[in-house]
Amino acid sequence: MSMKKFVFSFVLFTMVLCANAQTSVVKTNPLGLAFGNFNVTYEKVLNPSSSFLVKGEYMFQLLGVDVNLGGIGAGYRYYITHLNKTVPTGFYLMPEIAFAFGSIDDDNGTTYSANTFGIGAEIGYQWIWSSGFALDLAVGPMYTKINSDDLGATGDGGIIPTATLAIGYAF
Repeated sequence: MSMKKFVFSFVLFTMVLCANAQTSVVKTNPLGLAFGNFNVTYEKVLNPSSSFLVKGEYMFQLLGVDVNLGGIGAGYRYYITHLNKTVPTGFYLMPEIAFAFGSIDDDNGTTYSANTFGIGAEIGYQWIWSSGFALDLAVGPMYTKINSDDLGATGDGGIIPTATLAIGYAF
């Protein structure tokens, strides 16, 4: 094989490998719908051991109360198993932060402006199959504070459990 053919074959092979490398994941949490939350998450691999996530969400119910809240969040995942598995697959630890803004409806039909702030952590595992299908399972605590001057609900927050069951596509 000539050097030109070898270089061409190597470049072509590398391009095919890079094209098939899964460095981004888009997913949603269907479990959240049962609790009044629709969300979409975009995860981007940063390096061989970590990734960064950005979330967008819409909450229509929070702790049994009708709400109309839109929110954003971010997280950093450190993959504990990165030496044995290619990121974004494997066990991970993730600190995260979230904000939401909108309104809360009380039992009398009155609407109040509100916002929430949350900071927490999750431990989980993400599987990604060769087809690109992704499954993400995680649990953790989240300190959440709800503020509403109209309701007089501004005050100390509380720790609530979180659970993630997200499905999506890696590319």
